Amino acid sequence: MPRKEASDLVLRARIALERLRNGEADRPLINLVSQVTLIVRFVVQAGHGKLDIEVLEAVKRGLEDALAEADNTGIWNVSETLIDGLIDVINEYDRQICVTRMEILVRASDHLDRLAYQAAARDTRAANSHVQLAR
Repeated sequence: MPRKEASDLVLRARIALERLRNGEADRPLINLVSQVTLIVRFVVQAGHGKLDIEVLEAVKRGLEDALAEADNTGIWNVSETLIDGLIDVINEYDRQICVTRMEILVRASDHLDRLAYQAAARDTRAANSHVQLAR
């Protein structure tokens, strides 16, 4: 991947991280770092990463908890522990983007797209079932 494109991808992730560190939090920021976490995890599972799966799992759970809390209370809480984990994830993402074969990154992106499509399909089915129940 050309360094400019790689730098642009990593810069977006680093800006999101800095915004979270500064107390800014919303769904688009959490979604962006969640996507990065999933890509890093896929690349690690493909044997091209240096971060432990346990770190990635802890970050994933922390992001899910932050979203759930915001949905339930309207309060966005991103703990220092989660920020520390995200720093590790974003640093690994930067490294992976620079050194991992494009084929692996494309597969990771495709995997993320499939997950998003499946989630959207589930949401659509759930919304349709709620509409049918309301009738």
